[in-house]
Amino acid sequence: MRLRIFIPVIAGLVLVIPTSSGCVENVYSRGIYPMVQYCVTSLSNLTKFSLFDLFVGCLFFFLISWWSLRIRKAGVGRRGHAAWLMIGNTVLVVGVVYLFFMLSWGFNYRRESLKENLDFAAERVTYAALVDLTKEAVVQLNELHAPAHATSWPELVEMDSILEMPFTQVQRKLGLKRAVVLGRPKSSALGWYFRQAAIDGMVDPFFLEILINPEVLPFERPYVVAHEWAHLAGYADEAEASFVGWLICQTGGVATQYSGWLQLFTQLLGHLPAEQRVSLTGSLGDGPRSDLQAISTRVSQATPFIRRRSARIYDRFLKANRVSEGIASYGGVIDLVLGIEFGR
Repeated sequence: MRLRIFIPVIAGLVLVIPTSSGCVENVYSRGIYPMVQYCVTSLSNLTKFSLFDLFVGCLFFFLISWWSLRIRKAGVGRRGHAAWLMIGNTVLVVGVVYLFFMLSWGFNYRRESLKENLDFAAERVTYAALVDLTKEAVVQLNELHAPAHATSWPELVEMDSILEMPFTQVQRKLGLKRAVVLGRPKSSALGWYFRQAAIDGMVDPFFLEILINPEVLPFERPYVVAHEWAHLAGYADEAEASFVGWLICQTGGVATQYSGWLQLFTQLLGHLPAEQRVSLTGSLGDGPRSDLQAISTRVSQATPFIRRRSARIYDRFLKANRVSEGIASYGGVIDLVLGIEFGR
């Protein structure tokens, strides 16, 4: 009974009590979390299968079995009372899982933003700069397409050998002192859901592994993996993970640079008026335009209802974790690319 009260109360307090971003940054994100990530990801990398799948499956099986056993043993006259007890027990389990989530990864949502820690200037973020960056993206895509497609695209299992050095260099740029253990890209039993919801990948917040949608196209893989590795490095905010993922791709070879520009270009178009979008897209060569169409076709094969519901659930999840913009925060990557400078 004490646990049924104590654990949910603690979880509720963690959920609502204000926290200092500076304290979270220095104590958790740059102190506790890197040590946890090093140990946990090193262990989860030992398995080819997703520990997240195993955890979720076991959790549901445990709860269903517990409910069934308690209701059956209660007898006909006491099943209502047994159900109330099991509601309390379920709330207790949910509280434990939430605290596990926060301690293993979730507190990264409350860290200081990159705008506070890097050379960010809001006056650099202008419409003219946005147009110039989009034009630069067009130039880069046209120049990089042929050499990027000249060789076979790396498989997921090859990503660490291709992106490890760029990832390490970007960590140094961002001032991370402890090296991040790169997570092995894994498939998941959630692959069907990823396809139907148009989700490219996710980081497992419990066992700190990355799960990738098997339908992601070859030229999308470098950016998608880099984005999820950025989450693994503690950048929970989607805009920051996209920015760090883009930096990783730009620090790598031709193929990774192309993948990064391809993803950034789609974000840039979303911030431009329709007439400007048509004009700049028309400047693309046949190759990049074909790749963008392939991505659009893949995404369009998702189930609209599942995609909308998934987006709504994730939006609420982000807002519950104090990301006030919700899924709209994805678009913030443009502010970071335009507004942050690294010296020369």
